[in-house]
Amino acid sequence: MKRLLYFALLALVVVAGVLLINTFRFQKAAVYNGTVVEIPNNDSAAVHLSNAIQIKTISFGDTLAIDTAEFTKFRSFMESTYPLMHQQLEKMTFNQLSYVFKWKGKDTTAAPYVLMAHMDVVPVEAVAESKWTYPSFSGIIKNDTIWGRGAVDDKASAIAIMEAVEKLLKENHVPERTIYLAFGHDEEIAGKRGAAIFSKWFKENNIKPAFVLDEGGQIDTQRFKDAGRPVAVIGTGEKGFVNIDLTVEIPGGHSSMPDKETAIDVLNQAIAKVRAKQMPAMITPSVGELLNRTGAAQSFFTRMVMSNMWLFKGQVISKLEENKQTNALVHTTIVPTIVKAGIKDNVIPSIAKATFNSRILPGETSEDVVNFVKQAINDERVMVKKQTISLMEPSATTPTDHPAFKRLEGIANSLVPSALVSPYLMIGATDSRYFRGFSEAVLNFTPMQDAKGFHGIDERIGISDLNRMIAFYRQVITLQ
Repeated sequence: MKRLLYFALLALVVVAGVLLINTFRFQKAAVYNGTVVEIPNNDSAAVHLSNAIQIKTISFGDTLAIDTAEFTKFRSFMESTYPLMHQQLEKMTFNQLSYVFKWKGKDTTAAPYVLMAHMDVVPVEAVAESKWTYPSFSGIIKNDTIWGRGAVDDKASAIAIMEAVEKLLKENHVPERTIYLAFGHDEEIAGKRGAAIFSKWFKENNIKPAFVLDEGGQIDTQRFKDAGRPVAVIGTGEKGFVNIDLTVEIPGGHSSMPDKETAIDVLNQAIAKVRAKQMPAMITPSVGELLNRTGAAQSFFTRMVMSNMWLFKGQVISKLEENKQTNALVHTTIVPTIVKAGIKDNVIPSIAKATFNSRILPGETSEDVVNFVKQAINDERVMVKKQTISLMEPSATTPTDHPAFKRLEGIANSLVPSALVSPYLMIGATDSRYFRGFSEAVLNFTPMQDAKGFHGIDERIGISDLNRMIAFYRQVITLQ
């Protein structure tokens, strides 16, 4: 008994020693001490974004027609607001409404940069319009803030890019390498008619960008409060995207004589089974690095946890699962977004359908999602089918030791010196995914802080954020 107790005590001492050694060896978060970039005020840019918001470039759905008149109006707005960009840069048009501008650099042998943004926005539900503080497409400027659909996603990026380029052209700046400006018109409906087409042009012409920059990560002060610093998260990879359709067919009839189970009953049970549990948790490399970098800025106990994931991984995952945003970083998510059944209140429908939307972690596939759904339901009456129209498997990941990431990290710190910069897994999809197969580096970041109203009510951006974004793109263009 004493011998057993001795070995238990020895094991405890060894574990404690390993914990302490790993903790003390865990590098603390660095503090930026480089050059700080001054961010000039640009009142006209706010007016330009306001004008852009008022143009209703809405994408309603994959198979629905778009209002080409509004997109044509946006093109006219671009031409009149940024004349030098249109006069001095080579412009290419794809599917009539997406545009790529070529800004020839001094060294034409160097692989180019691509700066991306999209012009389309999601619609505003009619029932939600009354809940907006100001009309959703008013573009009103109040209290140093620009309000309206697209203020954050993604007209701010488009305006900031064009503002930076127009100003540099006025200064007769010539970039060191060629820079392409790519503006898609259907990102909100998977980019099949915009970015998918012009990215194919790049590939067919053997243009392999050294760096592609698109919307995505931002400066976050809310989710990492324990770090005591803003966290600038740079997207280095994207989750995949797939829709799964469920269909149940059971003869219906009059509502006065229902069977024990109807198509709706079976469908509801299937939905509940899928939602009852998640696919297994996984900490991908980009999320692991995010945890390490933010943990390094926290308490001794947190550093001990993060430096000893061999012991605390389960607890860390459980903590992440408590919040819907952080839960999405460690799980392939599956959620019902469309349910359809019935045509009249006294008729039991014979067919009930539902669609699940899934965002897939790197390391898993759409087939893994289909198999999980089938196993969870375990009912032959429920037909499970994968949609292929907007299917995207998880993307490749840009490593943090790539020069493009290092450069972007430095620029982010020069604009927000207090920020802790970290890689991040994009839980949503962007147009940049079409470049990931043939570009050296694809990163997602805009230095706006705590985006507000993203795809929701009261979408808005501060003028200070917009000015920081303009300064950011200027740095990306001039620091090569």
